[in-house]
Amino acid sequence: KLLQILAHLGCANKTVSEGMYEVLHEVMRRADIGINVGYAIIYECVRTVTTIYPNTQLLAEAAKCTSRFITSENHNLKYLGINALASIVQINPSAANEHQMVVIDCLEDKDETLRRKTLDLLYKMTNENNVNVICTKLINSLKDSVDSYLRTQLAEKIT
Repeated sequence: KLLQILAHLGCANKTVSEGMYEVLHEVMRRADIGINVGYAIIYECVRTVTTIYPNTQLLAEAAKCTSRFITSENHNLKYLGINALASIVQINPSAANEHQMVVIDCLEDKDETLRRKTLDLLYKMTNENNVNVICTKLINSLKDSVDSYLRTQLAEKIT
């Protein structure tokens, strides 16, 4: 609840948000202990970071934390990581650039919902520097997919 209150207080308020940056950084650092409660705290920190006045370093730190979710074997954590990274990308698309290969790997996951969320995230992450890599991967996924909905979405995103 405290993180949600901070998010509400810092929304569109640069001065208040600047007072939170160090606290949020420290909370993310301390919560990164590899257990479920830590993941929950990190996820709420990411939600707060993406709600308050943007800070590039804090967004990069949040992206780094969420990339650990995405590389987890736990599908729930992967899903949370994709959602969290998608919210970061809306604020600062370049914050997720170094994690694009981890995200691309999620297109090969067995979970249909995760693949669909990954597709949406990759579409948001695409820029002039990575368009070739992402489009190549999307085309390969299009060839391999048997899911008609995903195939339709892939074709729409590629064109």
